[in-house]
Amino acid sequence: MKLLSFPIPARSIATAAALAFLPTPSASALSLNRESPEIHFPANYDIKRKESISSVIASEKFRYLGGLTSFWEPEWSTTLVYEGDVKSLNEFLAGLWRVEGLHVRVTFSSDLSAETGSALKAGSWWLVYSHTMPDTVTVRLNLAAETFKGDTLELLLPKP
Repeated sequence: MKLLSFPIPARSIATAAALAFLPTPSASALSLNRESPEIHFPANYDIKRKESISSVIASEKFRYLGGLTSFWEPEWSTTLVYEGDVKSLNEFLAGLWRVEGLHVRVTFSSDLSAETGSALKAGSWWLVYSHTMPDTVTVRLNLAAETFKGDTLELLLPKP
């Protein structure tokens, strides 16, 4: 068996090595860090609903900690992390419930820090959006959040 070898200039190796360590703008190959609260909606998403959701999630009433959009098909999910007390959570939920045509699911976690790994902060709650359920957002509550300690976790549900 004959082994073929080709000379590679040292300059090319140095250039490739340098490029490998350049910082990227808060992104990896399949995800994007969200410095501001934004959802990656499908291209043909209802504009009025998109604007209504965006006005709630970007409101300065709510303390945004960070987020992530994963570009894994078919979900293309976005997770946004917030911190706040029960009153703030209820305002957040009320704003989402007012969005016409949007379904709001509320789920509970005994401790979101156990679910996040190193990608996201645990926060008080997460908002999760996925292209596979385009008219639904999930608000995942962190029962271990310090901001909920001492409060009675009472959610104010909308009238049917």
